[in-house]
Order: sequence, then structure tokens, then C-alpha cells
Amino acid sequence: MLTREPTRPMSRVVKLGGSLLDLPALAMRLRDWLERQTPASTALIVGGGRLADVLREADRLHGLGESASHWLCLRAMTIHAEMLAAMLPEACLIRSLADWRTRPPASLSILDPWSFMREEEPRLPGGALPESWLATSDSISARFARGADVDELALLKSELPPSGATLAEAAQAGYVDPLLPRFGGDLPAIRCVNLRADDFPERVWRISGR
Repeated sequence: MLTREPTRPMSRVVKLGGSLLDLPALAMRLRDWLERQTPASTALIVGGGRLADVLREADRLHGLGESASHWLCLRAMTIHAEMLAAMLPEACLIRSLADWRTRPPASLSILDPWSFMREEEPRLPGGALPESWLATSDSISARFARGADVDELALLKSELPPSGATLAEAAQAGYVDPLLPRFGGDLPAIRCVNLRADDFPERVWRISGR
């Protein structure tokens, strides 16, 4: 007798842009957006925001170097991950793909990306991200999404990309980082959402199908 395999649970990675950290009632708006989505195992990754801007200025003034600045920005993302975990106590703070794989279906997680970037990301297919200012939380999120084999990457930002722009054109316009087309180009879908706007307008790049 033939038996059907169980349906694969849906999963997504959600990058919360650092520009949104000054949004009033951020936790409430984020929960509102999440509740409107198809139920899925979800990993949230928070950008560097103003802390990354401070580090960029420090690099300019003091010559820290791009590699040192890259890892300092990841420390900033750790701080923001822990801050978001305090705002969303229903979420679990994780530190690796190994942690992600132990989470139950339809759970909410927040990634502290430090250990993932140090230990797991360099071993993923496609080559490691460069230790430079070119690599932001956009491409870091794409790398985690690749390793986690999720159905989509959602980029929550303060605006939408230029109308009709391809992923490569959005990178050229500075809407996403210049490495995202390379490191996220094989994901099934990338969604762009304006979390500041009413009803959360979005645009979707359908890249590949499962």
C-alpha cells in the first residue's frame, strides 16, 4: 500500500531592517504583520541600524578596516537580536542553523547571527560572504535562508523597491545590498514589505520554484 509523505511545513526568514528600530509600537506592528502571514516556522534577523552607522563612521575616522568592522557590525546585530527577544518574549533566541532545526513547526525564532557567521556560513554552498561593508543583514539573512532551506525570505524595510525593478536593479539602486543578487538569487522567493505603511504593501521577486 502506497503512503503519502507528510506535507513539508512552510518556513521563512524575515529580515527586520535596522531603519525600523525607531518605529513606535514596533513589536505590535511586527506581530500584526506576522499574524497576517501563512503560518510558518519563522526566523527573524535584525539589521545593524544606527549602531552600524556609528561603526561605519568609526572605520572612516580610525581606520578599523573592513574585516574588523564587519565583525563589529555582527556584534551590533547580536545586541539588536537580544533587544527584539526582550520585546517579543514569545520568540526563542537561536544562534545557529543547528538550533533552528530543533525548533517545532510554526515557531517564532530570533537569530543572533554571530555563531552562524563564524562557524556555519563559510561552509554553505556558494562561498562565504566577504568580510566587508558590502555584506549587510540583507545578504546575511539570505545566507541563513539558504542554509535553512526556507520557502521565502521577507525583507521588512521602511519603503518598497523602485516600481518594476528586478533584484539586480534594486541592488544597483541601493535598496538591498549589492551581494543579495548573488547570495540570494537561488531562493524560491524574496518579498519586500514596507512595515511603516498601513496594510503593509509589498512586492515579490519569484526566483525559483520548489
